[in-house]
Amino acid sequence: MVDIIIADVSGHSVGAAFIMVEARSFLKAKVHSTGSAGKMLATLNELLYEDLTRAELFITMFYVKYNAERQLLTYANAGHNRPFLFRPKDGFCTELDAEGLILGIKREVTFEEKSIQLQRGDMLLLYTDGIIEARNPSGEYFGAEKLCSILGKVYNEHPEQVVDVILRKVTEFIGSAVAEDDISMVVMKVL
Repeated sequence: MVDIIIADVSGHSVGAAFIMVEARSFLKAKVHSTGSAGKMLATLNELLYEDLTRAELFITMFYVKYNAERQLLTYANAGHNRPFLFRPKDGFCTELDAEGLILGIKREVTFEEKSIQLQRGDMLLLYTDGIIEARNPSGEYFGAEKLCSILGKVYNEHPEQVVDVILRKVTEFIGSAVAEDDISMVVMKVL
Protein backbone atom coordinates (compact mmCIF):
# COMPACT_ATOMS: atom_id res chain seq x y z
CA MET A 1 0.00 0.00 0.00
CA VAL A 2 1.30 3.44 -0.98
CA ASP A 3 -0.09 6.62 0.56
CA ILE A 4 0.18 9.84 -1.46
CA ILE A 5 -0.86 13.16 0.02
CA ILE A 6 -0.87 16.69 -1.31
CA ALA A 7 -1.94 19.64 0.79
CA ASP A 8 -1.95 23.41 0.87
CA VAL A 9 -2.31 25.63 3.93
CA SER A 10 -3.81 29.10 3.65
CA GLY A 11 -1.45 31.98 4.17
CA HIS A 12 2.30 32.30 3.91
CA SER A 13 3.17 33.01 7.53
CA VAL A 14 5.38 31.15 10.00
CA GLY A 15 2.17 30.08 11.77
CA ALA A 16 0.91 28.47 8.57
CA ALA A 17 4.21 26.62 8.20
CA PHE A 18 3.98 25.34 11.80
CA ILE A 19 0.44 24.08 11.21
CA MET A 20 1.61 22.17 8.14
CA VAL A 21 4.50 20.67 10.12
CA GLU A 22 1.98 19.55 12.74
CA ALA A 23 -0.21 17.97 10.05
CA ARG A 24 2.79 16.24 8.45
CA SER A 25 3.96 14.86 11.80
CA PHE A 26 0.52 13.44 12.53
CA LEU A 27 0.31 11.85 9.08
CA LYS A 28 3.74 10.25 9.40
CA ALA A 29 2.83 8.84 12.82
CA LYS A 30 -0.59 7.51 11.84
CA VAL A 31 -0.31 6.58 8.16
CA HIS A 32 -0.19 2.84 8.85
CA SER A 33 -2.55 2.70 11.81
CA THR A 34 -5.55 4.60 10.44
CA GLY A 35 -7.50 2.56 7.92
CA SER A 36 -9.02 4.56 5.12
CA ALA A 37 -8.20 7.83 3.38
CA GLY A 38 -11.51 9.34 4.51
CA LYS A 39 -10.97 8.31 8.11
CA MET A 40 -7.46 9.75 8.07
CA LEU A 41 -8.79 13.13 6.91
CA ALA A 42 -11.55 13.08 9.54
CA THR A 43 -9.07 12.27 12.31
CA LEU A 44 -6.62 14.93 11.12
CA ASN A 45 -9.41 17.51 10.90
CA GLU A 46 -10.53 16.78 14.45
CA LEU A 47 -6.96 16.97 15.74
CA LEU A 48 -6.12 20.27 14.00
CA TYR A 49 -9.51 21.98 14.25
CA GLU A 50 -8.74 24.16 17.30
CA ASP A 51 -5.26 25.15 16.12
CA LEU A 52 -6.53 26.04 12.65
CA THR A 53 -9.51 27.98 14.01
CA ARG A 54 -7.39 29.89 16.52
CA ALA A 55 -4.84 30.78 13.81
CA GLU A 56 -7.62 31.63 11.30
CA LEU A 57 -6.12 29.17 8.83
CA PHE A 58 -7.33 26.16 6.89
CA ILE A 59 -5.79 23.28 4.97
CA THR A 60 -6.88 21.67 1.73
CA MET A 61 -5.72 18.10 1.26
CA PHE A 62 -6.14 15.21 -1.16
CA TYR A 63 -5.35 11.77 0.26
CA VAL A 64 -4.67 8.71 -1.91
CA LYS A 65 -4.13 5.10 -0.93
CA TYR A 66 -2.84 2.95 -3.78
CA ASN A 67 -2.79 -0.83 -3.69
CA ALA A 68 -0.17 -1.62 -6.33
CA GLU A 69 -0.87 -5.34 -6.26
CA ARG A 70 -4.53 -4.81 -7.17
CA GLN A 71 -3.93 -1.50 -9.03
CA LEU A 72 -6.72 0.01 -6.92
CA LEU A 73 -6.66 3.71 -6.09
CA THR A 74 -8.78 4.86 -3.14
CA TYR A 75 -9.04 8.55 -2.33
CA ALA A 76 -10.70 11.27 -0.25
CA ASN A 77 -10.69 15.04 -0.64
CA ALA A 78 -10.66 17.87 1.89
CA GLY A 79 -11.45 20.72 -0.51
CA HIS A 80 -8.25 20.39 -2.54
CA ASN A 81 -7.84 20.74 -6.32
CA ARG A 82 -9.13 17.60 -7.98
CA PRO A 83 -6.20 15.57 -9.33
CA PHE A 84 -6.06 14.58 -12.98
CA LEU A 85 -6.02 10.97 -14.09
CA PHE A 86 -4.76 10.66 -17.66
CA ARG A 87 -5.55 7.37 -19.34
CA PRO A 88 -3.71 6.80 -22.63
CA LYS A 89 -6.46 4.49 -23.91
CA ASP A 90 -9.01 7.32 -23.47
CA GLY A 91 -6.69 10.16 -24.48
CA PHE A 92 -8.10 12.67 -21.98
CA CYS A 93 -7.96 13.70 -18.33
CA THR A 94 -10.53 12.76 -15.73
CA GLU A 95 -10.75 14.75 -12.51
CA LEU A 96 -10.95 12.63 -9.37
CA ASP A 97 -13.59 14.11 -7.11
CA ALA A 98 -14.93 13.20 -3.69
CA GLU A 99 -17.00 15.30 -1.29
CA GLY A 100 -15.21 16.74 1.71
CA LEU A 101 -14.88 20.02 3.55
CA ILE A 102 -11.63 21.95 3.95
CA LEU A 103 -9.77 21.03 7.16
CA GLY A 104 -10.39 23.43 10.03
CA ILE A 105 -13.84 24.71 9.07
CA LYS A 106 -16.01 22.34 11.11
CA ARG A 107 -14.96 19.96 13.90
CA GLU A 108 -16.78 16.81 12.79
CA VAL A 109 -16.69 16.09 9.08
CA THR A 110 -17.31 12.94 7.10
CA PHE A 111 -15.16 12.61 4.01
CA GLU A 112 -16.50 10.68 1.04
CA GLU A 113 -14.17 7.98 -0.15
CA LYS A 114 -14.07 6.69 -3.72
CA SER A 115 -12.07 4.03 -5.55
CA ILE A 116 -11.02 3.55 -9.14
CA GLN A 117 -9.29 0.67 -10.88
CA LEU A 118 -6.11 1.81 -12.61
CA GLN A 119 -4.50 0.29 -15.67
CA ARG A 120 -1.01 0.09 -17.05
CA GLY A 121 0.07 3.46 -18.46
CA ASP A 122 -2.36 5.53 -16.36
CA MET A 123 -0.84 8.70 -14.94
CA LEU A 124 -2.07 10.55 -11.85
CA LEU A 125 -1.20 14.21 -11.21
CA LEU A 126 -1.85 15.76 -7.80
CA TYR A 127 -1.07 19.49 -7.70
CA THR A 128 -1.56 22.71 -5.78
CA ASP A 129 -3.42 25.71 -7.12
CA GLY A 130 -0.18 27.63 -7.70
CA ILE A 131 -0.01 25.90 -11.09
CA ILE A 132 -3.47 26.59 -12.49
CA GLU A 133 -3.66 30.05 -10.89
CA ALA A 134 -0.28 31.18 -12.23
CA ARG A 135 -0.78 34.34 -14.29
CA ASN A 136 1.09 35.78 -17.20
CA PRO A 137 1.89 39.52 -17.54
CA SER A 138 -1.54 40.03 -19.20
CA GLY A 139 -3.28 38.59 -16.16
CA GLU A 140 -4.43 35.36 -17.86
CA TYR A 141 -4.44 32.19 -15.78
CA PHE A 142 -2.48 29.08 -16.75
CA GLY A 143 -5.63 27.04 -16.07
CA ALA A 144 -6.60 23.40 -15.74
CA GLU A 145 -7.18 22.93 -19.46
CA LYS A 146 -3.57 23.84 -20.32
CA LEU A 147 -2.31 21.56 -17.54
CA CYS A 148 -4.34 18.63 -18.83
CA SER A 149 -3.16 19.32 -22.37
CA ILE A 150 0.44 18.99 -21.19
CA LEU A 151 -0.34 15.60 -19.63
CA GLY A 152 -1.72 14.44 -22.96
CA LYS A 153 1.61 15.22 -24.60
CA VAL A 154 3.97 13.79 -21.98
CA TYR A 155 2.14 10.75 -20.64
CA ASN A 156 4.81 8.41 -22.08
CA GLU A 157 7.54 10.16 -20.10
CA HIS A 158 8.92 9.21 -16.69
CA PRO A 159 7.16 11.07 -13.81
CA GLU A 160 10.25 13.21 -13.11
CA GLN A 161 10.25 14.44 -16.71
CA VAL A 162 6.52 15.21 -16.45
CA VAL A 163 7.20 17.40 -13.41
CA ASP A 164 10.07 19.13 -15.23
CA VAL A 165 7.93 19.84 -18.30
CA ILE A 166 5.05 21.25 -16.24
CA LEU A 167 7.39 23.50 -14.26
CA ARG A 168 9.06 24.71 -17.46
CA LYS A 169 5.70 25.43 -19.14
CA VAL A 170 4.42 27.36 -16.10
CA THR A 171 7.67 29.37 -15.91
CA GLU A 172 7.47 30.18 -19.64
CA PHE A 173 3.81 31.16 -19.25
CA ILE A 174 4.31 33.61 -16.38
CA GLY A 175 7.34 35.15 -18.11
CA SER A 176 8.24 38.40 -16.36
CA ALA A 177 5.26 38.21 -13.97
CA VAL A 178 5.92 37.37 -10.35
CA ALA A 179 4.72 33.97 -9.12
CA GLU A 180 2.00 34.62 -6.55
CA ASP A 181 1.80 31.16 -4.96
CA ASP A 182 3.96 28.12 -4.43
CA ILE A 183 3.78 25.13 -6.72
CA SER A 184 3.75 21.51 -5.61
CA MET A 185 2.88 18.38 -7.50
CA VAL A 186 3.13 14.61 -7.34
CA VAL A 187 3.06 12.41 -10.44
CA MET A 188 2.35 8.69 -10.22
CA LYS A 189 2.43 6.36 -13.21
CA VAL A 190 1.20 2.77 -13.32
CA LEU A 191 3.81 0.56 -14.94
